[in-house]
Amino acid sequence: MKKLKLTVLACAATLLGGCASLQDASTSLSCMLSRVTNSADPSCGPGGGAPATAVSGGQNERFARLQAALDQETQHAQSMQAQAVQAMQKLPAKQRAVAGPVQTRTVSIADAQSGQAHQMRSFSALTVEMPLAAKGRREYTQAMNVLKELANELADNRGSSSIVVDQSDEDVRAGRVNTATGTTQSKGGKPVTVIKKIDTGLPAGVERYTIEAGEIRGKL
Repeated sequence: MKKLKLTVLACAATLLGGCASLQDASTSLSCMLSRVTNSADPSCGPGGGAPATAVSGGQNERFARLQAALDQETQHAQSMQAQAVQAMQKLPAKQRAVAGPVQTRTVSIADAQSGQAHQMRSFSALTVEMPLAAKGRREYTQAMNVLKELANELADNRGSSSIVVDQSDEDVRAGRVNTATGTTQSKGGKPVTVIKKIDTGLPAGVERYTIEAGEIRGKL
């Protein structure tokens, strides 16, 4: 799936007074966030790793654009969660994926020019429960590929992401699940960490996958 483009939702007319778009070097969410996190992103073109102050517009306009981009990221994550669940809907009931909560958090981003901090809503994590009975099925693989794709996109957007897998104690002791952990890299070379944990409250036969976005730090 292509990277999210920084189109302002519904043109954000009440905030921006029209369908304003960012300059060419900031046409994707990852480019915007690379400025906030002060991490260079060569794919953003000249100035990709420049301080966030390179983003044009007044303070309120720039923060409105960033909030719109963060809202898009959350909506995109929800859409991919729905795709993963939908991929397994034709399987028997006990072999279907189940969507869990989508979590957001508030982050404080400072304006590099004025020093004033703004509280921004941002995507944090989402979960999907995957039944072991479906492993090996094409639908299961398709759903997992969607979740992995989301983790990779979040890593490119944020600089890192995690896939936390909760497993039941019974399944771990019986050797029914893979407990290996490790770190891979997204297409953009950002780390995606796989973490496995035992959850004593999780019923046997189910793994809970939580896709977590890396933290946002920096100034706009």
